[in-house]
Amino acid sequence: MMSVTIKDVDENVYKNFKAEAVRRGLKVSEAATEAFRFWASLKKPRRVRNWSRIKKASKDIDRLREKSESKWSGTEEIRKWRDRRK
Repeated sequence: MMSVTIKDVDENVYKNFKAEAVRRGLKVSEAATEAFRFWASLKKPRRVRNWSRIKKASKDIDRLREKSESKWSGTEEIRKWRDRRK
């Protein structure tokens, strides 16, 4: 465990938080840890987009479409792959 100082917390929010912790038989630190864990679980990491790979893939798709004798659709191909995974 570590000691943490948090500045600029709304006074009413803190008082309500502390009162709820007491009602549940928790120390403020235990309730805060639980709140931090819950809040962090709601945040999903953002995907980093590699724009050079996206551009290359787009060019590859266009090249494959030009080679194709049929009406090849990248969108339809992706849908088939996704359906197979289900």
